Amino acid sequence: MIKINLLPKESRKRVGLGQQIFLLLLILVVTFAGIGFYWSYLNGVIEQKESEIARTKQRLQELQKIIDEIEKFEAQRLALEQKLAVIAKLEKEQELPVHILDEVFLTLEEDLWLNSYQQNDFDFDISGTAISNPVVSDYLRNLESSPYFENVELIVSQGGTIGSQSVRNFQIKMKLTPQQDVGEEGENSE
Repeated sequence: MIKINLLPKESRKRVGLGQQIFLLLLILVVTFAGIGFYWSYLNGVIEQKESEIARTKQRLQELQKIIDEIEKFEAQRLALEQKLAVIAKLEKEQELPVHILDEVFLTLEEDLWLNSYQQNDFDFDISGTAISNPVVSDYLRNLESSPYFENVELIVSQGGTIGSQSVRNFQIKMKLTPQQDVGEEGENSE
């Protein structure tokens, strides 16, 4: 069959123009709908990322609190270690004078007595009285053989009397041996 369009030319164009306008409107609606859906999708992604950022910030704050506590405990641990080191040092230093005085008195001869002793850092001075020079000499040898003393010197040895007894007044100067293991040897030998 053959179709014949009996409409005038102007009417035919209007029908074509109406279809074109309808098509254009349809394309615009679909485009805006697509843009709307994409915008909605992007908003969802943005909200999701913002909530992840908020959770991450909250987790960072929690972790920072934990880190602060760890640093606080570490500082306390270091302070305690320093205090323990000071206490250990004081205990060790406290034992040394006891060992030194013990050594001074263990080396005493029978006919010898001490009048005074003085310690200044590693220098140690003793003054005393003995019945004779050989007793003073024996005491010097005893001090020299001690692991706690070195450079033992007789500074003064003078004659004197106590009542009717003649005596020798003496002064000895020596240095303390600056060895930490000497104190440990003394502890181990007990």
